[in-house]
Amino acid sequence: MYMKKIKITTLLMLGLLALTGCSDDDTTLTTVTNLSYEPTMGGAIIKFTAPESNDLLYVKAAYVNSLGQKVFRSTSIYDNKIEIDGLADETRSYPISVSAVDKWGGETSANVINVTPGRSYINIIKDNLEIHPMCGGLSITWENPAGIDLKDDVDVNPGKQVYVVVDYTDSAGVSRRRYLTSKQMNAKARIRGLFAGHYDVTFHVEDFAGNKTAQSNEQRYDVPPEYEFAKFSTSPDPVTGEPIKTMIWTLVPKLTTLQQAWEYRNAAIFDGIIDSKSVNTQNYAGTDADNVAAYGSGIPWDTDQVDIVVDMHQVVSISRLKAWQRAFKYGDQPFSNRGVAGADGISDDYDYYQPDNLKRFKLFGSMTLDEDGWFLIQDCDISTNSTAGKLPIMADVDYNGDGTLVNMPDNQSYQYAMEGHEWELSEMTDSVRYIRVRFVENWDLSKRGCSGLSEITLFGELLLSPAQLAEREAAESGATSRRQTSLRIKF
Repeated sequence: MYMKKIKITTLLMLGLLALTGCSDDDTTLTTVTNLSYEPTMGGAIIKFTAPESNDLLYVKAAYVNSLGQKVFRSTSIYDNKIEIDGLADETRSYPISVSAVDKWGGETSANVINVTPGRSYINIIKDNLEIHPMCGGLSITWENPAGIDLKDDVDVNPGKQVYVVVDYTDSAGVSRRRYLTSKQMNAKARIRGLFAGHYDVTFHVEDFAGNKTAQSNEQRYDVPPEYEFAKFSTSPDPVTGEPIKTMIWTLVPKLTTLQQAWEYRNAAIFDGIIDSKSVNTQNYAGTDADNVAAYGSGIPWDTDQVDIVVDMHQVVSISRLKAWQRAFKYGDQPFSNRGVAGADGISDDYDYYQPDNLKRFKLFGSMTLDEDGWFLIQDCDISTNSTAGKLPIMADVDYNGDGTLVNMPDNQSYQYAMEGHEWELSEMTDSVRYIRVRFVENWDLSKRGCSGLSEITLFGELLLSPAQLAEREAAESGATSRRQTSLRIKF
């Protein structure tokens, strides 16, 4: 009798479980109601009222995206909205089926809402994208409303990646395609290495899911050649045959206010000699913060008191620039005991990124020496001038080979410094004859110490060569002289 009671009880429990665990479509859930939506860029936020049931697991929105793919999005029982995307065509309506799913997989019948999305961010990018010819290439800029601002927290706003696909055909009929990508809100990219001549260009924009805009209308751009602007010329000595350097760039003494000290020379930034261990010359510019007679208690950073002003004796439009820090210094270095100066007085250790070296400068340009003629070309901060992130990249290195780790810039940081830090301008500058290099800060956070800049080199379009400028000035001087003579005679 006891065994029979156990069997009957067990059968009753199994029967109850079977009834409550039913997983067919006869779910006890009611349908999702009160559907509405707010359009977003390339999608929408579906709002709803979920069924009130302890068996509800999630609410599901199923639809076909712009690529013809069946997709669905879901949300938990604790939310009353679902965000959908991938609707790239804002000119059409998309049916969205919204249903409820219970804990056993049972699904209610779907209610359908027709959604017209907002203008997709890839179409917005297509509308605002700009292409500008620059020396030796093309400059492309766009604003991505779904991108990430540099100040944003990527964990909060990771940004949406886009691909700008540029097709261009040169004057010889050769066609090429370039893929440019970014998730930045204000993005810029360059296509470099183009020969001078005209290019017929079209483009389209894609998102990460593969949605594409229509191809843009074809535009023609004339790409000028890129020059490295000459700072001096060389000719052989008639006796020895050794090269003689004749400077083209010269200092403008009345506006050059950076006070030279010790081995520093202001003209060193355009002498063509990049500071290195193998060159025992005074080929970098800088000053001394303890030069009380010149500056008082410290360097007046980022003022007109620390300027190097140069007459390039040519007229140019600048597309990019490179600059080099001071490479080595005299005496021992803070990293090791083996940095003892050699016979030339120069240490074996790098001075890159050291407290007294230049971290940031501003480059200005002008066609005249009048104060109101100057404009900012580039704020050049070496610490942010790297595809690897901020410089220097610090690492624990066994620098002395004795197992003692020293926290110092890594080899990649040194490589950037040796190759020169480069800044590409978003657009070609207006005409420039004079440049002003203004020292802003060094790597020493106290902003004292000395400051070193070994060399600066400019690239772009040559508008008037030194010979052409000299010829024009001679003609203008002659015309002025003739007018003065005429006035004297007339008077």
